[in-house]
Amino acid sequence: MPRSAVLFATVLLVAAAVAQVPGAAGFHLGGDESGLVRGVLAALREKAEAEDAARFAVAQHNRNQGASLEFIRVLKSKQQVVTGTLHDLILEAVDAGKKNLYSAKVWVKPWEDFKSVVEFRHVGDSESMSSTASDGSSGQAITKLSLQAHILQETRLHTIENAGLSSDLSSSS
Repeated sequence: MPRSAVLFATVLLVAAAVAQVPGAAGFHLGGDESGLVRGVLAALREKAEAEDAARFAVAQHNRNQGASLEFIRVLKSKQQVVTGTLHDLILEAVDAGKKNLYSAKVWVKPWEDFKSVVEFRHVGDSESMSSTASDGSSGQAITKLSLQAHILQETRLHTIENAGLSSDLSSSS
């Protein structure tokens, strides 16, 4: 987690704690501090859950394939509430010294101590996508554009699926 995010969360937590101290009744953040703090904590929890799911997916892949991937970070995560939570992740991992991008879907039911990797697949070479561009600009922009293209393609697929579903529903009415 970036230091600025940790610092921001710490400041919010301290401010909320001070607001609860007797004698500090005049101090507040200008709204419902408890809701703000809950929102920050929920975002931090979701990020930690996504990273935990990504680490689990890499470990399972290594165990099942006899591979030796090393988890680096989560680049994108979405959560879908099912019977539990389905984490849809794009993660970066090192394989034999080479950074690669992987798509993983991990199903988690914490009350049953259940985790299962539904999908794990290679989606690209992180190093070639983040190499320095010919104009000398940072390769991070290239990686970001590549990831945005992947997300856009995924969104179009979901839109097509949803359009088909709505037309199926309207024709059956």
